[in-house]
Amino acid sequence: MRIIRTADLKPGFVVGRALTDEKGNILLQQGVELTQRYIQALETKGYNRLYVQDPDLGDDDIEPPEDLSPATRAKAMLTLQRSFAEVAKQLGTVKRQSFDELLEACSSETARVLMGSKGPLADMHEVANSILNEALTHSTLAGLTSMKSADSHLYDHSIDVCVTGIMIGRTVGLTNTRLRQLATGCLLHDIGMMFIDDKVSRTTKIHHHTRLGYELLKNNDDPDIMAPHVALEHHERQDGSGLPRGLIGSNTIARDRSLRPPIPTLIGEIAAVADIYDILLTGAANQDPMPPDMALNAIRQAAGTHLNRQVVEAFLRVVPVYPQGMEIIVRSEYLHNYSGIVTKVNPTQLDRPVITLVRNNHGKAIPAIAIDLVDKTDMFIRCKGL
Repeated sequence: MRIIRTADLKPGFVVGRALTDEKGNILLQQGVELTQRYIQALETKGYNRLYVQDPDLGDDDIEPPEDLSPATRAKAMLTLQRSFAEVAKQLGTVKRQSFDELLEACSSETARVLMGSKGPLADMHEVANSILNEALTHSTLAGLTSMKSADSHLYDHSIDVCVTGIMIGRTVGLTNTRLRQLATGCLLHDIGMMFIDDKVSRTTKIHHHTRLGYELLKNNDDPDIMAPHVALEHHERQDGSGLPRGLIGSNTIARDRSLRPPIPTLIGEIAAVADIYDILLTGAANQDPMPPDMALNAIRQAAGTHLNRQVVEAFLRVVPVYPQGMEIIVRSEYLHNYSGIVTKVNPTQLDRPVITLVRNNHGKAIPAIAIDLVDKTDMFIRCKGL
């Protein structure tokens, strides 16, 4: 199967992987033939891409890997929704309050109960452990984050950031305790967003949701004091231009105690990379989704100024530049403008996959040509836009 933009879907395409909504209900079963009505419904719900069966590969069609099983993702989604809804209910009409009122609410006795061992967020530790245990069975990321609708975006984004953060954390050598803290922090890093009115400016939104998330999460009666820092610091930048505190980083895994305090936490810097990766692939309010190779290039360029350089280096060791199932086009002189699909990722050279070309430079179908780019060093490709 291949992944394509919703805008490029046509009636007659066949769904390659079942699509579920924010409640875990199946919207489109695998094998369903798309109609114009189905395509319009996907666009209305905000889905920007879909896996479809690949007629060019026929019996040789592939099934790209997933970072999480549908069951684990569904459980995490439902737990996040239920927990966030209960917090919003108990803290009142949060979006109508001033920032100072919200800070007070997040530090209240009600908030402490919500964050306690018997509160709605207590299940987050179990969910984080489930994601952690499953993610650590993989050697690399799949390279494409989840299909997100407008309704599920906050929750799917949190789950995807959690998975990516875990993979980076393992690569930099975090202990099991720190990995659990990172996983929980990533799941809850955007909890402050439920307090924020969509009409406020981007700067205000970042400043407020990071501080509110931290104030809320630090009420946890668990002795862990690290996870709340993921909520507070995932928009900080190495050069001090980030929010909310303008922390300055050292671009290293080890903490540089010579820096002016407060010193950013490593798990906060890891979450910053994971957060931006998912935003680039998914798109933001005024930004179209980037294909994976462009997203990774943007992250490379941000290393050193915005993102911790050594954390980015670790990230690039676990994410394929050209994910399996991605449509690609040849950009070198040899077979220029031929197009095809990534059919296998080389785990030791994540930028040199095995590709299968199925269309010539005029877009006409051709007999499949399989090429291992590890052996074809003079051949270069690009992802087709998502």
